[in-house]
Amino acid sequence: MYPSAVAELEALLAAARAGSISKAARELGINQQTMSARIARAEKALGITVFERSPYGVSPTENGHVLIDALPDLLAACHTFSGIAASLRSDNVPRHLTLAVSNTVAELYYPGWAAEFHRQHPAVKLSMVQANSREVRQLVADSAVDFGLVEGEAGRHDLEERVIGTDELVLAVPTGHPWAGRAVVNIEELRTTPLVIREPGSGSRQVVEDALGDLAEPAAEFGSLSAQRAGMIALAAPTIIARGAIRDQITLGRIVIVPTGTRFKRNLSAVMRRGSETSGDISEFIRIASPILSKHEQSQR
Repeated sequence: MYPSAVAELEALLAAARAGSISKAARELGINQQTMSARIARAEKALGITVFERSPYGVSPTENGHVLIDALPDLLAACHTFSGIAASLRSDNVPRHLTLAVSNTVAELYYPGWAAEFHRQHPAVKLSMVQANSREVRQLVADSAVDFGLVEGEAGRHDLEERVIGTDELVLAVPTGHPWAGRAVVNIEELRTTPLVIREPGSGSRQVVEDALGDLAEPAAEFGSLSAQRAGMIALAAPTIIARGAIRDQITLGRIVIVPTGTRFKRNLSAVMRRGSETSGDISEFIRIASPILSKHEQSQR
């Protein structure tokens, strides 16, 4: 399939999941007009009205539901096909791929992705720059790197973002904390309690602020998952942190996850400059990362 057709099908799937064209456009890092145009072209090419529109958003028609259910497998096959085609075009000449990776992705996911990419493509040398999500997007926009990997919502119209998976944050406390035995901690308590939290500009901080609104003065701010986890234990204060970052501490009985009245879920995305051509190596990295991330998500359930 040609890239334009894939982009149109991805637009259908994103709109169905978001329930809103504007929200889906933000998640893909494109403007609303482009998103609407892609959906319209897809519906025209398919000869099917996929969505019912209303002032409150979009919802699939009866035929649209059938179509949307088939899209994830089709898109996965398209990306696999693109990766195979890219590998067949490539040769053994050494190449260099530079990417910027947000702190959470770098600590939890990137090592596994990079190892598998190197196994399949030993001729490509990977160079990684680690920063928070805002800085990663800036590096991509400045052409300082070939592409980026971030968590959280898209924030720039000069960049295009492709969602490759999701990640969940949870409320965690040391085992001796008063909340450790709670059945649930409500949103107002979270909003008014000093939390150990990530630094401004990080995707993790954005997810928390989007869910809770204005926060109390933080108990502490940290620039990495490992520092955030250590700070939570040292300060005996609650934190909202990626589930994967505390799995070992839960097993050791040092940290407890406490249920809340909301879910802190975010997208993990590949970031590219709008209008730039996606190289075969970038497509291959994204193809490899997506199923590995899916397996990791399943292991957290």
